[in-house]
Amino acid sequence: HLFEQIHKVLWEKIRRGEIVPGQRLKDIEWAQRLGVRRTPVREAMRKMQQEGVLIPLAQGGYEVRGTSRRDLIELYRCRAALEALATEDAAARAGDAEVAKLERLVTQCDDAIATGDLDAAFTHNSAFHKVIVDMSGNTHLQGLRESLQKLVFFYRSSLLMMSKDDAGNRAEYIARLRIKQDHHRAILDALRSKDAARAGTLMCDHVRETAEDLLPAVPETESNPANERGAA
Repeated sequence: HLFEQIHKVLWEKIRRGEIVPGQRLKDIEWAQRLGVRRTPVREAMRKMQQEGVLIPLAQGGYEVRGTSRRDLIELYRCRAALEALATEDAAARAGDAEVAKLERLVTQCDDAIATGDLDAAFTHNSAFHKVIVDMSGNTHLQGLRESLQKLVFFYRSSLLMMSKDDAGNRAEYIARLRIKQDHHRAILDALRSKDAARAGTLMCDHVRETAEDLLPAVPETESNPANERGAA
């Protein structure tokens, strides 16, 4: 469907920092930019509203969700709990093929870090988590995590953009990535040995620490655009 293609385009623009928190979006303007009808753009933006990244404005159109430290911490507490449970379930189902897939992702991320390819490292890092959640076989957990994932992506993209634009931030980001890789290897080792409790604890700690890494990229406080502008 065309609206799904437009949805992907808008998310990619967020990832690249071409659409930023606080920016206003109107379907008619983006329809003109993309050379498409207004209806599929409206549908794509409604989906992004459901995902939590766009806030409807009373006067029409949307505003890109602002970021706040409180929101980030609450979001990652939910993510940590869900992924810890998924990792525990995955431990019982981790066969040779699944373990090999995770090992490849860790190696690919190592290679990306070594060459300074932050986009590739970001992709492989994210894939590691998705594979584990998929391994769990728990469709309820998978659905709940999917509903959070777009907002998680939104925050992580903010940090990635900040890190790419500043040499000091870039070096710090790469250093943190290397630490995350050590976490991933420890989680993989626990999965390989089918130690569900240890794997779940490691994943929970790993995700919570990731939230702490993201905090510098988020302002101390953030006003609520929906409340201030009377969004419907």
